[in-house]
Amino acid sequence: MPRNLEHIILSGYVSTESYTSPDTGRNQVNPIDRNRGAHGNSLRAQLGMAVRSFRDDSNTDFVYLEFISEKNCLLAFDSFEDGRAGDHRFVSSKLEKVVIDGHEYEQYRACVFLNTKGISKFLNKIEVYLNPDKDTPKGNPKNAPLLNNISNIQQATLVSFWQEDEIEFPHLDEEIWWEVWLRREDTQNDAREDDDVMNMLTDNVIVVAERRLLFPEHIVRLVRCTARELSTTILYTDKLAELRKPKEAADFFTGLNSDDANDWIEDLKNRTINRTTDNSVIICIMDTGVNRGHPLLQDFLPDGNMDSVNPEWGNADTDSLGHGTPMAGTALYGDLTDLLQDTSNIEIFHRLESIKLIHPNNPHQPELYGAVTEEAVARAIILNSENKRILTMAVTATDGRDKGKPSSWSSSVDKIAFGESGTSNGKFLFCISSGNTIIFNPNEYPQRNFEESIHDPAQAFNVLTIGSFTQKTIIDQAQFIGATPLVPTGGMSPSNSTSLMWENSWALKPELVMEGGNYGVHNDGLIDPDSLRVLSVGKNFRTEPLHSFGDTSGATALASRYAAMLTSQYPTLWPETIKGLLVHSADWTNEMLGNRKIQELNNAEQRDLLRTFGYGVPDFQKAVRSANNSLTLIAQETLSPYILDKGTVKTNEMHLHDLPWPSEVLTGLFDSEVTLTATLCYFIEPNPGNKQYSKSYYYQSYGLRFKMIDSGESVGHFRERVNREARLEDQGGSYSGESWILGNKVRDKGSIHKDIWKGTAADLATRNVIAIFPVNGWWRTRKKLMRYNNQVRYSLILSIESPDDTVDLYNPILNQIDILI
Repeated sequence: MPRNLEHIILSGYVSTESYTSPDTGRNQVNPIDRNRGAHGNSLRAQLGMAVRSFRDDSNTDFVYLEFISEKNCLLAFDSFEDGRAGDHRFVSSKLEKVVIDGHEYEQYRACVFLNTKGISKFLNKIEVYLNPDKDTPKGNPKNAPLLNNISNIQQATLVSFWQEDEIEFPHLDEEIWWEVWLRREDTQNDAREDDDVMNMLTDNVIVVAERRLLFPEHIVRLVRCTARELSTTILYTDKLAELRKPKEAADFFTGLNSDDANDWIEDLKNRTINRTTDNSVIICIMDTGVNRGHPLLQDFLPDGNMDSVNPEWGNADTDSLGHGTPMAGTALYGDLTDLLQDTSNIEIFHRLESIKLIHPNNPHQPELYGAVTEEAVARAIILNSENKRILTMAVTATDGRDKGKPSSWSSSVDKIAFGESGTSNGKFLFCISSGNTIIFNPNEYPQRNFEESIHDPAQAFNVLTIGSFTQKTIIDQAQFIGATPLVPTGGMSPSNSTSLMWENSWALKPELVMEGGNYGVHNDGLIDPDSLRVLSVGKNFRTEPLHSFGDTSGATALASRYAAMLTSQYPTLWPETIKGLLVHSADWTNEMLGNRKIQELNNAEQRDLLRTFGYGVPDFQKAVRSANNSLTLIAQETLSPYILDKGTVKTNEMHLHDLPWPSEVLTGLFDSEVTLTATLCYFIEPNPGNKQYSKSYYYQSYGLRFKMIDSGESVGHFRERVNREARLEDQGGSYSGESWILGNKVRDKGSIHKDIWKGTAADLATRNVIAIFPVNGWWRTRKKLMRYNNQVRYSLILSIESPDDTVDLYNPILNQIDILI
């Protein structure tokens, strides 16, 4: 279902109470009414004609057929699968928009494999459907859910396997690279099931790249040829599943001469629509300076938006290869590899600032980096005092020796993000790179990443720490014969650093990972081709207008772009909420999970996952929009965690969120599986001067936690339980009835907490109360600092998702509330 609905921002659905702590659903296929005889006979004739048409071009004992739905009707996709026998197999599906008589409709296409037995089985389904003696006990034709919604059966062609909705199928005689997805039967072992197909292609003088990717049910290869050549070869193998267009490699563009590269750049510039205004959100890049004369930057980085912490340095990028300049390009456009090959217009709503933080030939003393960072932010505020901004920094210490403990630098950035007080608007979302792991040999990966601690100041609680993963796996075989990617798609980038070596009380870092590039393995050594990196703008734009970029720096620039785009869409949301939404939208790839589900991992494995990849890769569409069957609720609230009572600082209040739940819809879905995701985000005030900050609650000013009411539990009992369980927090107490997948032992670190609940819709229907309550922090333990009367603010983000895209969870909530969007 399309994500085209704004998130629901709640107001007024929370109550404050005194708080005392001593310390699946599947898609439902509704068959349309049919004349049994006419429809059954038509399908029988179409089936026979489609089988003959496919076999006219090949002497195979199998066929690929395409089943097309009636307009606005689902197909019974599961029924195309023949279970263990495998005589007919559901290969892939597509959803199309069709226009009939001026009206737009949805239409599904199912590509199905059938061998000789499978053809007979499907024909038998039609015969049974036509026979009134075989009717169901209710008098309906048997197999009606499968057959009634089928409009047409036809021979499958290569186009039937094409999965690129926004890219037209290539011309028959155009030689291109294809991403060929092959069916994998042995999902546990690498049985080299693709060898026969690839050898057949090679025998037909078709170029086959060495790159090879394994997914649980597919093997993916790159093949270069024409559609005509594929249609006479791979179409007549029994393993074809999908065809896609591979992403263009960045080294195509970096290998261009400057004149040709400038042609691509001019085309992109002409397609870029500048939507910025004086009030636009700004990404402030604190780095080595930026060369703003690049044609892709000059309209979005005015000269008045540039400064330096040392005026003698100037504002230009003085890194030898350029660092601040490609940071700027990536923060503005993302990966140029994708944009340059596109033909559509793009809109940009955010602008840039550049504050030169370091000069390679004149570095600061390490102990002054915190002060330098604060000065850089202060200079940015002077330049544009009224604008919202995302702070971005990919400058870190050379090592991670702090292992999670606060430093002066990390405490400074925590202070910058927190602002002047707990409830002011002078807060910032600060994106910081986790720092790079450097490897020299293939056998160092991934152990060196596990041992390399996240670099200072990225351990800061409030910042959004960005690590790196990769989907870059294309290597030019003509240049590097036999080279393979070091990391499979979806895996940890070689540059990623982790918090696996930290004590468990420290924050889970990184929170997110984004594209950071890959290495190749060639002749037992590492290679670093441009195709395995992000493409950005070059520092020396007259001679090198395009420049490969990556590692955790590039990943951080990509994340800051998402943050700016999200803030532009929701200008009333707090930085805490923007950070929370990005984390809330994230998920792990199959490679990260080891092809398991998150609920199949034990607590130790979950902890290691979060300390390696955080919460995974953000999905911007989920972060920015809801759908009818996947909605997001946002509550931004203020709470007073502590109070001075008779000379003693005590916990003060908690919040109960009594949410406008779509209870009727959920009850109606009964035992269908639904997913609830909850994210709580807040910023803490740091206190690194406290000598006991080896315990995280001595460093953080306060902590917040959330709990959910159990199914059938009364609100009164829930209140008592929240208070009782808080007493057990230091002993690791936990209530199993809430059934969170991660649980409080894993999630309750740092100042952002996310968890996932899966269960039946009927069970979720009564779980509509969430409690937010405080736990210890130095505002409570350090009475003399007199922070006990301070208020704090937090963001609570909840999403309910059903896999059934016919379900509407969104509008039943709107009908209950006066919304503020």
